[in-house]
Amino acid sequence: MTAPETFADRISRTINKLIFLEKKSIVEIDGVRLFPSEIHLLLVIAEDRLINAITMAKKLGISKGAVSQTLTRLENKGILTKEKDPAYKNEITAHFTPLGEAALQQHYTRQATLLAEYDAYLETLSKADKQVIQKFLLHVEAFIDRLT
Repeated sequence: MTAPETFADRISRTINKLIFLEKKSIVEIDGVRLFPSEIHLLLVIAEDRLINAITMAKKLGISKGAVSQTLTRLENKGILTKEKDPAYKNEITAHFTPLGEAALQQHYTRQATLLAEYDAYLETLSKADKQVIQKFLLHVEAFIDRLT
């Protein structure tokens, strides 16, 4: 017989699911699977189409090497093309291919659907319940900050 699940167990399991989400494909288009780290980079590029790899790394809080590897994976998947800036030979910019634009649009649509579902659920909660959840999330966030 297994012990009943505690509240802390549930929280831990939820945090672990978020951590391991990075290893799962969240978008698939025309047989091309994209992972969260790739989507995050695509979103940064979509925000500023002229952004260079150094600025991408700063925005994402990762190394320039990690950005370069992810850009190469995305280029190999046909999602974007990379170009060296003619004026600054060491700077790389990325441009979406039609497949990349479609993948980005699919992600936006999926996110909007999920957020609408969450909003609909949250609307069913009382103001007091929302305040408890808000306070709880602040504590979870502070806990996660202490882990890093």
